Amino acid sequence: MIRQIFNRIGIWIAYVALITTGFVSFIFFRFPFNFTMVRGKKNIPKKGKNVLYVSNHLSMYDSFLIAVAAFFPAFVTHPSRQPLNFAAEENYFTRWYLRILFRLLRTIPVKSGRSDPFLMRKYIQFLKKRNILIFYQGTRSFNLKKIKAGPGYVIANAESDLTVIPVYHEGITRIFSRGGPRTKGLWRWLPRSLFRKTVVSFGPPIEYSDLREIEDPKEKIAAINQRIIENIEKLQVAPPE
Repeated sequence: MIRQIFNRIGIWIAYVALITTGFVSFIFFRFPFNFTMVRGKKNIPKKGKNVLYVSNHLSMYDSFLIAVAAFFPAFVTHPSRQPLNFAAEENYFTRWYLRILFRLLRTIPVKSGRSDPFLMRKYIQFLKKRNILIFYQGTRSFNLKKIKAGPGYVIANAESDLTVIPVYHEGITRIFSRGGPRTKGLWRWLPRSLFRKTVVSFGPPIEYSDLREIEDPKEKIAAINQRIIENIEKLQVAPPE
């Protein structure tokens, strides 16, 4: 009984944290401080689990930009529409206040360099109950053809078919620096400018059922990864309406 009460309290605290973070992100990224254009929002599934979002990666604030573009303010009145859950390097969990915030936001800690051997299995288990956002390039990069094996591995080894949504965004580097280990001091955290336009595009679900027939595991993962790249590049060239 007591455990159920604490679990219920924890759910409400997490909900308040998600709403607060979404509200702050909306004010900053969409209006009035910056102006994010969201394209292809009709492609976002309404279910709150078994949905994998794959996106390009430009800055350490990408997750907040994409999440608010996808689910805020709809999440306020429809809590069942789970916001994106994302991964963050373990070094962000070293400070107690960031650790509490990321835990409330259901963030998955990742070892530096994405070398966690159990991370992909963790993603697969996580997707059974929630959505998740993966930056397919594995690091911040402008090269859309760069990809780690991770997304392909998750899709190929999931117990059930995943809904895979490609995401492409641009413009955030006009607001923030790209971050990374060479960026020191407050410059890493604070915006460089305001009143900028960013664009977030959500594409239709990636069709990969034909690739399941490939028998060789490595070949299958490589083919899925290539399909992801092709769909991301389509959003860059011809974004959805």
